[in-house]
Amino acid sequence: MKKIFFALIAVAFIGSLCFAQQSTMPISQPASTPKETKTLTGKVDSVSIADPKQKIPSEIVVVDDKGQKLSFRVRISTTIFDKDGNAITLNKIAKDSKVVIEYTVGQRGTIKAESIKVVKHEQ
Repeated sequence: MKKIFFALIAVAFIGSLCFAQQSTMPISQPASTPKETKTLTGKVDSVSIADPKQKIPSEIVVVDDKGQKLSFRVRISTTIFDKDGNAITLNKIAKDSKVVIEYTVGQRGTIKAESIKVVKHEQ
């Protein structure tokens, strides 16, 4: 009887060590790569204001120094500033204005503007 009692205690002790080890191990989370923020300076080709009814997002298209057009999704969290550093709305940015855009590329390849600063405003 004593042997069975000690065997059960030994099994319980070893089992508790296994559970204790599992609880202290970190839970594996899917690795999320940190978003790298990039910067682009260019001229505004077009600005589109969102139309929620038609599910069209706000967007700004900028032409870089090499003549390549890049389209940036503008979200509510995107900060937009004029050349004096005052906050403005997207509709205040005119075609051919020179802008500096800080952006990230999403998992689906969507380019998201994090901030837009107008460097030179065109009329």
